[in-house]
Amino acid sequence: MPEVRKAKVSLFKPNGKWYTDEEWIIPETVPDHSEMRGDFTRQVIGPYDMIHSPDFRRINGGPVLVESQEPWGYPCLLPKYQVTEDVR
Repeated sequence: MPEVRKAKVSLFKPNGKWYTDEEWIIPETVPDHSEMRGDFTRQVIGPYDMIHSPDFRRINGGPVLVESQEPWGYPCLLPKYQVTEDVR
């Protein structure tokens, strides 16, 4: 049985206040999609892929911080919504 790798994460309330720290399982593969290949799975690339962890959860829709650690050398904030600018 392969070793289960885990990542440290911090969960925050929607108002930005810290709630708790946890360790989540790092998934082996994650779903992906491209126009040329269609739907497929790929290896985990960065901490943003933790959204596919079986342990993933939010506190009332608050953000999740994946800490800087192995196998990644940088942190990643996973907000519930991503705001994009509509340029017309």
